[in-house]
Amino acid sequence: MSNPPHPIWIPLLVLLYQCLVVIANIGFKRSAESATALAFLAWQILGNLSGFMSVLTYTALLRWLPVHIAVGLTMGLGFASVQVFTAWLIFHEPIGTWKWVGTALVVLGVTLIATGR
Repeated sequence: MSNPPHPIWIPLLVLLYQCLVVIANIGFKRSAESATALAFLAWQILGNLSGFMSVLTYTALLRWLPVHIAVGLTMGLGFASVQVFTAWLIFHEPIGTWKWVGTALVVLGVTLIATGR
C-alpha cells in the first residue's frame, strides 16, 4: 500500500464507486428492457463503461486500503446502493421488510469491518 492520500480521497472514491455501480445497473436493466437493437447496444455500452470505471476506482482504493476493507466498502455498500437507489428509487421495485433488514445488516457489517471492530 502506498502512502495515505489526503483524507478526502478515500470517501470520494468510495462514493464514486457507488455511483458507477448504480449507473451500470441502470444501464443493464434498461438494456434488458430495450425494444430495439440500437437501444440495447447503447444501454450495454453505458453499463459496461460504468462497470469498467468502477473496477478502476476499486483498483485505486486498493493502493491505500487492505483488500478486506476495500471489498466491504465497495462491494458491500454497492449491494446496498443498488438495492436502494436502483431497484427501489429508480425502478420502483418492491423491497419487503426483510430485504430492508438485510440491507441494513449489510451496511452495519460494512461499517464494523471498515472501522476495525
